[in-house]
Amino acid sequence: VSTFSSWNSAMVNLVKSGKWGEAIGGYAIGLQLGVVAYLFGQHVAVYIFVWRCRREVKRAERRGYAFRLRTDSNDSADEEQVEANASMPVRGRTGRIGQRYIPSVRSLATTFFFTILIGLLLAVFLLPKRQEFAISLLFTPFGTFTRWKLANKYNKRLPGFPLGTFTVNLLSCALSGSLGSFLASAGPEESIVLSSMIAGFAGSLSTFAMFIIEIISLIDPIIFKFDGFIYALTTILWGVIIGLTSSQAKNWADDI
Repeated sequence: VSTFSSWNSAMVNLVKSGKWGEAIGGYAIGLQLGVVAYLFGQHVAVYIFVWRCRREVKRAERRGYAFRLRTDSNDSADEEQVEANASMPVRGRTGRIGQRYIPSVRSLATTFFFTILIGLLLAVFLLPKRQEFAISLLFTPFGTFTRWKLANKYNKRLPGFPLGTFTVNLLSCALSGSLGSFLASAGPEESIVLSSMIAGFAGSLSTFAMFIIEIISLIDPIIFKFDGFIYALTTILWGVIIGLTSSQAKNWADDI
């Protein structure tokens, strides 16, 4: 849902137009709104949890806390019945003795994933008007998987600086800037593929939500911890530099 690269691309376009004040204001407002939205979501979750706890307590008070004690004879009889039922064979329609098969969560997820994949492949060829949307969805899992691998591998390398999230956000900015530049003079078919790569792969590769969460977790005024400010400023600074540099890739390629 959230993407750092599109937000950074919008601010870089303001910088290229000479609107430095609007770009700085956009970065500041974007960070503050992200922090406010995250804290608001936390408070809403806590309020819902407390409300549900209070509702359960009121229901328990209305019906009373009484419960029925079971005797030892009843317990032993129930246990014998359960064991007898478990030892009985299960017969299928063919008359063969077998066990009931319950599919695992992994098998269900795999079936669902391949069903969606086949549907998207069919949509690419059968629905020309939705072709760009379908191709974007095909690129999305690759960006998400790449972000997950890099974040798990590099986020703990530097204490106080999530290197994995920093890397994927900047890679996404570089892809968005360079592909966006080539998109300006691409043909109809090339523009569909490039737009799909920007929206699908580069968009899912970057993450704005995790960027905000990491900034909040790296700030603690009680112990005078301000690593989040350094992380935020470093990411934004390099995002602007890479965005401006990668947007000139088409001109350099044409000169060569």
